Amino acid sequence: MNKQISKIEKKQNKHVVYSMGNKKVVWLSEINKYLVVEPVVAEIILATLIEDPQNKIIELCYRKFEIDKEQISSLIEEIQKTLSELLNSYQKKAFKLSGNLVDFTSKEYVVRKYYNINNIKFFVEYESPRAVEINHPKFSNFEIQAVDQFDHHIKVFHQYNTFSLQVNGKNRGAWNDQDDHFLGGKFSMEILQQLYHKEENEWLGVFHAAGISNGKKCILFLGDSGNGKSTLSALLMAAGFEVLSDDFLPVVKENKQVCRFPAAISVKKSAIPILSTCFPELDHSTEYSNQAANKIFRFLPQNKTDLCCVPCVALVFVKYNPNSVIQLSKLQKDVAFQKLVPDSWISPLEDNVKDFFQWFDNLPCCQLNYSDNEAMIATVKSIFRDECS
Repeated sequence: MNKQISKIEKKQNKHVVYSMGNKKVVWLSEINKYLVVEPVVAEIILATLIEDPQNKIIELCYRKFEIDKEQISSLIEEIQKTLSELLNSYQKKAFKLSGNLVDFTSKEYVVRKYYNINNIKFFVEYESPRAVEINHPKFSNFEIQAVDQFDHHIKVFHQYNTFSLQVNGKNRGAWNDQDDHFLGGKFSMEILQQLYHKEENEWLGVFHAAGISNGKKCILFLGDSGNGKSTLSALLMAAGFEVLSDDFLPVVKENKQVCRFPAAISVKKSAIPILSTCFPELDHSTEYSNQAANKIFRFLPQNKTDLCCVPCVALVFVKYNPNSVIQLSKLQKDVAFQKLVPDSWISPLEDNVKDFFQWFDNLPCCQLNYSDNEAMIATVKSIFRDECS
């Protein structure tokens, strides 16, 4: 596999291209987006980004790929239209907070919570029930009584259909109501940074994945929402494994290891009968509703919450299907990459992007389909032993 990374720089904008099998991955630096495309498409994208004239792009592709010039011209128009749409969509979603928020509009509705996470105390003020719903449940097991002294003060504003986050007096971002999931991600990122004493640029990325460890190394389990990552995490915890996180999994840049994020595991109500035999406390735990997802959850604390980082040995894309026999198969790198990236936050710094490519390229990728929980646990044990070989 050709692992040569090429860079193109134009007016301080950098774009990284990475070869992945027969495909190319293009990182668009301005919008921090990854495109997995054919080599000819990658050439056109990069030439367009550095504003080469169309006739020059056509000649370049004609010589290099021997494609009919009319086809190239049509392809250029289609690609340029797509790039324009991506940029416009990004600009519409980009939301900047004007001015500094200094106070809540309705103080009587503010909910105040205190958390002690690994001896670091957080005082959090939520301005609306929705703000509480998004962030509080996964940290509820760390809640303590009010204290006079705390290490960090977080305010979650909810004003004029806009969520805003402030940490220790500094604004950290703003999102409209439709994008409130970004608030949850940023809130968790701020907690993460304070726990590990690392700035945002010191993280390679955060993945929407479950991390399971045997104490020495870990496996990342990925899949669309509803494919059973949280239930799998709880079952594996009952089988003696450690959970690093069930949906917010950070990788540190320094050594490319996966770190524990000690938030509780979110268990859907439908999974309670399956898990209550292992965790009877779930039968009496508090229920939280997620109105946006129209689902009810209970939260199960991890068996360990101490901070730790371990190397990752495999990416496993998991799917629970009640009619499926156990099946573990290798997954093509480009397919795995396209499944991994959309729900992840990858650092927008060029050096971190290169490290992310190399980290991903060194990991085996598998697809695990299952219905029998005991067979799944046995298979996970074998993956730790054989690492998808």
